[in-house]
Amino acid sequence: MKRLLYIFLLLILGGQSFGQGVVDALRLSRMQYLGTARFNAMGGSFGALGGEASGLAINPAGIGVYRNSEFTFSTGLLSTFQEAGFRNTLNEESTFNFNIPNISFVNSYRGDPGGWKNYSFTFSHNRVNSYRNSYRFNGRNNESSSFVDPYELQYIEAFPNAEDLPSNYNILPFGPAQAFETFAIDTFPDGNGGYFIDRWLFDEESIDQNMEVDEAGRQTETFFGFGGNYQDRLYLGANLGIQSTRFERDVIRYEEYNYNRPPLSSGDISSYSEETNLLSLGTGFNFKIGMIYRITEQLRIGAAVHSPTWFRFSEEYIVRSNSSFSDGIRYDSEFIESNYEYRLRTPWRFNGSLAYVIGKLGMVNVDYEFVDYSSARFDNVRNSEFSFSLTNNQISEQLQTAHTIRFGGEVRLDPFVARAGLRYESNPFANNTDFNPDESRITYSLGTGYRFKNFNFDLAYSISEMNFIDPFYATSPEAADIVRTDHLVTATFGWRW
Repeated sequence: MKRLLYIFLLLILGGQSFGQGVVDALRLSRMQYLGTARFNAMGGSFGALGGEASGLAINPAGIGVYRNSEFTFSTGLLSTFQEAGFRNTLNEESTFNFNIPNISFVNSYRGDPGGWKNYSFTFSHNRVNSYRNSYRFNGRNNESSSFVDPYELQYIEAFPNAEDLPSNYNILPFGPAQAFETFAIDTFPDGNGGYFIDRWLFDEESIDQNMEVDEAGRQTETFFGFGGNYQDRLYLGANLGIQSTRFERDVIRYEEYNYNRPPLSSGDISSYSEETNLLSLGTGFNFKIGMIYRITEQLRIGAAVHSPTWFRFSEEYIVRSNSSFSDGIRYDSEFIESNYEYRLRTPWRFNGSLAYVIGKLGMVNVDYEFVDYSSARFDNVRNSEFSFSLTNNQISEQLQTAHTIRFGGEVRLDPFVARAGLRYESNPFANNTDFNPDESRITYSLGTGYRFKNFNFDLAYSISEMNFIDPFYATSPEAADIVRTDHLVTATFGWRW
């Protein structure tokens, strides 16, 4: 019975929240596609060009363009700047992250001069997402709204009669249980011999609210690919990929309560703080197929299909809270840790490309990518009693189809090369969610390269801008508006033989 009650309360919690499951599904489905300096400098636009190590993650047919074997190694420095506005205050935060966005090996073989002229295979490792992120915001709330309010509402809905409250807090969902344990929520006599549930706040003048978020981790893809070149006209390729992700999120929410009257004899609650720590580890697999067709010597078209990535996750979640009262009493909740597993299927992706090669002078390429984020689905593991039906319904309602345009160009000035690129990603959120977030993202990039015999060195700089919101809590009348700017510098060393 207690197990069923716990599941019931979790369903209530999922239905009342802003949709953390939606945010998780989007984070794991939306690709940044970090890679070599050449790839980054051209905005990741290589779908109809091929012959580029990280570009094989977009269109596997690009491996058929190779005529020589190649090894590349890249390093990157990512600087993230956050500007968070909340209730007429502004906070700035910056982070730095050194990473290895690409290691790739391509081995090429000669084939039949009259048929399949070249065969190649690759073993590559690319970083597709970087999760290093940190932001803070604070402000004064004069609307008598607390982040404890959703917990109170969940208790009232689950236990209309306060006498039915379970004495064992461990069977209640995280958040509400700790608020009740530290008396931020309590039962009070109703004057008729019964009790009602309410938060421990009486006639507060205002609430000073604070939130601190620190995130870390990455999502990488290691893939084996194979492809070939038929009479320098048709290029085909396929990849089998393994994705690995690690995500850490530490959140502190803190409130101080201000009163314009003397303290109650029983003591007023002065502050309430909640800290949560999430560690999520996942692995999954996918496959991709693609083609490039050379219409003329200059004009090429390309297409690729990416299957969903079928993930399996294990997570560790820790929550603790404390409260303080005006009479000097402080309450600390138990240290609660939970471990659980689940599955996620990301959406299909479809890519179309067009390229024009200007002899040995340079080239341009444009990619279009279509993805329906609302089709992502969570699922439980075998023998699990939890249902993700509510979360999946939220994904269908709150996310939508999105479109990505990648444009890149390269000019060859032997032995140097100049490059530029642009990438635009439309908003993945539908316009029917709280606060109507717009997380469209635009990236500008520049780069250069040096070629000497079989050696190449490439350098790229890109700047990416995106706005997002943090609602703080489910019933908050105001959300934090956050502007995120990423500066990425990538250096790549490569050898061909």
